[in-house]
Amino acid sequence: MTAIKYKLFTVFLAAGLPLATGGCGGNDYAGGPAKKKKLCWVQAVKGHPVHQITQIAFSEGCRRLGYEPVIAGTDGPDLAGTIALAEQALAAGEAAGLAVWAGNPSYNSLIEKAGAAGVPVVLPHFPVPEGSAPGARGVISCDPAEYAAEAARRTGQAIAGKGAVAITQGSFNTLENQVAGTFARVLKERCPAVEVLPPREEGFDPPAAISKAVAILQAHPDLTAAFSTTGGGPVTWAGAQRELGRKIIIVGMDYTRVNLDLVKGGEVFAVVGQPLWEESFGAAQLLDRLLRGEKIGWWTKLAAPFITRADLAPHYERLDQVEAALRKS
Repeated sequence: MTAIKYKLFTVFLAAGLPLATGGCGGNDYAGGPAKKKKLCWVQAVKGHPVHQITQIAFSEGCRRLGYEPVIAGTDGPDLAGTIALAEQALAAGEAAGLAVWAGNPSYNSLIEKAGAAGVPVVLPHFPVPEGSAPGARGVISCDPAEYAAEAARRTGQAIAGKGAVAITQGSFNTLENQVAGTFARVLKERCPAVEVLPPREEGFDPPAAISKAVAILQAHPDLTAAFSTTGGGPVTWAGAQRELGRKIIIVGMDYTRVNLDLVKGGEVFAVVGQPLWEESFGAAQLLDRLLRGEKIGWWTKLAAPFITRADLAPHYERLDQVEAALRKS
C-alpha cells in the first residue's frame, strides 16, 4: 500500500472492515477462471475526505474479490464530467460492473445505459425506490429517515426544547434534502417552541463553510443547536463556535477520526455513523454476486448509530482494527 493511501486510511477511515468476501476471489466463475475484470466506482468531488473513504473501501473490496478497481470522478462537483468519464469506461468495455454514488437524477441516463448493456449497477449510500433508476440492480445504505428522526429527538432533548436550530447541507440533493426535511419535521413535532431555520448550503470548502456558519450564529443570537447533513459539518460548526466563543449543540455526519476527536473533546455533541466503509466495500460484494449470476434484494439496509461521547470507544476500536489489518496487507 502506498504511503498516500495509508495516510488517507489513518486520517479519514470511518468504519470496520468487512472480512467476508462472498467468494474466493480471482473471478473464478462457473465456467472456469476468467481474466481479471474491472469494477468502476462513479463519484464526483473525489478528493473530499468522506469520498476518499468510500473510494478506498470499494477498492479494497475489489482487490479482495479479485477485481481491478477503477475510480471515475472529477475533483469538483462536476456531474457531467463525472458521468462522461464513466460512460467512456463503459463504452470501452472496461467496466464489468458499476457502483454509482447517484445522489442526483442526472446519473439515471448512465445507469440506464449500463443496464441496457448488461453491466450490473448498484447504488451505494442513496436509498432510492426500486424502479426509480432503471438499470440499477440494488441499493446498499442505511435509512436516512431513521437516523434523521433520531438526530432530531436527541437534539431536542439536548436543548430542552428551547431556542433556534440551524440546518446546513453539503449541497441541495435528494438525500440531504430528505434528511434535512425529516429532521426539521420531527424536531418541530417534538419541540413546537423551537424555531427551525430553513436549510442553508454549507458547501465543501472548509474555510467558506465556517464563514457561512459564523454568519448564521451572528444573525441568530438565540441559536442553541446546529445540525449538518454532511461529513464536513462537525468541523464547520466547531470552527464557527470556536471563532465566536459560542457554545451550541452540534450534530453532524460520519465518524471519521477528526469528527470523533471533536466529539471526544466536547466541541461536537454527536455524529451520525453513516456506514461509509460497509456500504462501499459491500457495493463491490454485491457486484461480484451479480456477476456470478446470483440474485440480490433491492435494498441492503445497514445501521447508522447516533454517536455521543459515551459511544466513542467501539468506533475508535473499529478504526484501529482496520488500520492494523491494512498494515498486514
